[in-house]
Amino acid sequence: MADLPGSTGWLSSLRSRIWVATAIMLLTMGLLLARLWDLQLLRGESFVQMSLNNRVRLIRLPPSRGRILDSNGSVIAENKPSFTFSIAPGEIDNPEELVRNCGAILGFTQEKMRALLDRSRSVPRFMNYPLKKNVSLEELSLIKTRLSDTKGIALDVKPYRVHPLGETLCHTIGTVGEISPKELSEGERLGYQVGDIVGKTGIEKEYESYLRGDEGWEQIEIDAKGRQLSIISRKPPRPGADVILTVDTDLQKFVGDTFIERAGSAIVVDPDTGRILAMVSKPGFDLGLFSPSISERQWNKLNSDPLHPLENRSIRGLYPPGSTFKIVTATAALAEKIVKPERKFMCKGQLELAGQVFRCWNHYGHGAVDLHRAIVESCDVYFYELGLRLGPDRIAHYASLFGLGAPTGLGLPQELPGLIPTSAWKRRTYGDYVKDGETMAIGIGQGYVSSTPIQIAMMTAAMANGGKLLRPAIVRQIRAQDGTVVFDHVPVVRWDIGLKPQDMATLRSALAGVVREGRGTGKKCRIPGINVCGKTGTSQVIRVRQKMESADQIPYHERTHAMFVAYVDDRPKKIAVLVIVEHGGGGGKSAAPMARKIICRYYGVPDPGDPEE
Repeated sequence: MADLPGSTGWLSSLRSRIWVATAIMLLTMGLLLARLWDLQLLRGESFVQMSLNNRVRLIRLPPSRGRILDSNGSVIAENKPSFTFSIAPGEIDNPEELVRNCGAILGFTQEKMRALLDRSRSVPRFMNYPLKKNVSLEELSLIKTRLSDTKGIALDVKPYRVHPLGETLCHTIGTVGEISPKELSEGERLGYQVGDIVGKTGIEKEYESYLRGDEGWEQIEIDAKGRQLSIISRKPPRPGADVILTVDTDLQKFVGDTFIERAGSAIVVDPDTGRILAMVSKPGFDLGLFSPSISERQWNKLNSDPLHPLENRSIRGLYPPGSTFKIVTATAALAEKIVKPERKFMCKGQLELAGQVFRCWNHYGHGAVDLHRAIVESCDVYFYELGLRLGPDRIAHYASLFGLGAPTGLGLPQELPGLIPTSAWKRRTYGDYVKDGETMAIGIGQGYVSSTPIQIAMMTAAMANGGKLLRPAIVRQIRAQDGTVVFDHVPVVRWDIGLKPQDMATLRSALAGVVREGRGTGKKCRIPGINVCGKTGTSQVIRVRQKMESADQIPYHERTHAMFVAYVDDRPKKIAVLVIVEHGGGGGKSAAPMARKIICRYYGVPDPGDPEE
């Protein structure tokens, strides 16, 4: 076939264009290769050095933790600066050199240093990982002189907690410590990182979100030796808020010094507001042991102590309320019209039921007693009779009106609810009904009944203010550093017990007789010129050993607990007091005198001492 006219010229033009395009592509690739050769091979080392010489490090700026103050503004917990030796994992170029040099200064073995370096790889490369906190001045001096050229190290200034009052309010204030891996892994503390300090117990834990503040950061440029070149950007930290308590530390220290017994609790509350004025749990511990960190030896000593000093008995101690519970039983009997106040029961020192003998504390018997005398002299047989007539469920109902059997809402972590038994509870727990003998024990606050000191204190406060159950408060105010009030306590009335005025007057008259009358079990709390009302309580730990002649012969851990509740309502400033002495014997003997001293101190009157027998 002959070529088409003009086809030869067209093919020639196409070949020329292809050659031109190919040449341009080859030239472009050549230029790129030449540039890469220059950047990577000829000048690559200089660029690496430049990148090493100009790094950006992000430094976290921890906020200053808020203070904890008492109601008068006295400092209970505050911060002091301390140095922390840290490393930046992404900047370490010679780990073995760091192991040799730092280990000797910090007092670590080389094996421990290597383990810490391995652990540091879990944090981002641009973040600091703390190796040792609370670096001493001697260590600080050695670090600055010997390790100034070592790459990847840093000294951070971090605050630690200081407690000027030592053991005072130790359980209420609580402790702080380094956040645990469990807290981090379970997301309990969002926004926290390894090495951060958090509240572990008490106020420090419950109000962590207020006390902590907001952390800041600083973005700095450093050279290859870790020296700061410039600050690129900065966000300052916002300090935590101050938490102001309702507690008066002067009164708190007095109560603590007055409580010379081995273990127990004492609580002082304002019955009109529910504010806690003092709250002591014995034995205690020195908060200074935990700041900046507690040693393993000290921790093991506290944990192995048979008296459990770390336990806050005021909110976690579970005790049979004993005869202080007779306030509840009497309230239920009056409200349900089970008896009239003048109705008498015969006490012969014991009550027999279905072949079982239930004894009164007075084995000689009280004779014929009415409600007033039964409370004044704390007759058990009288309240056995009331318990039988009321039954467990009606007793439980009125106990709940007094706040027993449920957390009070004080605002401290791990408060226990106690137990007020009901028929449903007995069936659910034991698959059985509540027997009459058990109901009789419930009527005098024994058997299955258990309460915490704070519950019994608020029950007492309700009697002092005329029948209103308030929510207790330990925090009066939370105030930001700029003076803004974040929280201000307002008294909260949970509910009114609902007792008729004449029935309330009957009970209050009897509680006054407990202290004022000659046969009153609480006469050791008598103070001339002050109308003190109260109720003694003695709760058994085990069945009393009849063969022993005196309480001193009973081993300490088998002795009864001593309790006393009291209030003053005839002065402008009311007060309600609870004292529980573990294994202290009778409430009128060991707890009532302590309550008397506390009331005298509160009103600024001299202590009259124990009355003559």
